[in-house]
Amino acid sequence: MAPLDLRPRSGVELIDASFQFMRENFALLFTAVAVTYAPIAVVEYRAAVEPGNIMAAMLSGLVAWFFSAFAQAAVIRIVAARYMGEDITAAEALRAVWSRIGTVLLVTFLYGLVVGIGTLLFIIPGIYFAAKYFASMAAAIVEGRATSPAMDRSAALTDGSRMRIVGIFLVTIIIYFVFNAAIVALGAALTSPASAALIARATMAVTNPFLFTLVTLVYFDLRIRREGLDLDFLMANPPAASPAAASGAIPG
Repeated sequence: MAPLDLRPRSGVELIDASFQFMRENFALLFTAVAVTYAPIAVVEYRAAVEPGNIMAAMLSGLVAWFFSAFAQAAVIRIVAARYMGEDITAAEALRAVWSRIGTVLLVTFLYGLVVGIGTLLFIIPGIYFAAKYFASMAAAIVEGRATSPAMDRSAALTDGSRMRIVGIFLVTIIIYFVFNAAIVALGAALTSPASAALIARATMAVTNPFLFTLVTLVYFDLRIRREGLDLDFLMANPPAASPAAASGAIPG
């Protein structure tokens, strides 16, 4: 697959590119996410069947945290590979992420911790930290960085661009949550709580890859703007010469 058009993009263009990527790679992304979300669906269904079971609820939360992180990292791996013109399968992405699952979980934990603490401090600091460290997982998966260096890398990449990042994600996330909430509410109204839990997780298996794709594309956009990633890629992968140019023929 040819790489995407490597150039700086506006927020609207990044959102549109994420939709386009989803359309072109839906089966691949859905497969990777569905595999990781299946265990979550099982434990969430069980917890919904026994609403008073505290242990089932705790297990559900733990499994959801583990496999949600796994899913996000797998999507980032897929998007990064396709972005740079590489072929990859869902199985290859999952294996690559599994080999770094410790870092994936630590990045997820620390990101949630700092954003959660910031949110408790009157919300605005939470939004700031969310923008500052949003690229931590991408830095860990794409660049192979350890947990702390990945967080530092995100902070460096987003420096001076955090309001733009908030603008890109804010409306997108609001629409995402409204859509998911509507599906969940409809499922709860028409089915049992356990079935509604399955519907909610299936909906997220379809919609979450879009958010993870957008995260990855914004991460690459920052690298293009700050580091000239597009120029580095073109220098390492020059366009093939046309037959006429290769033979020295002059068109005309």
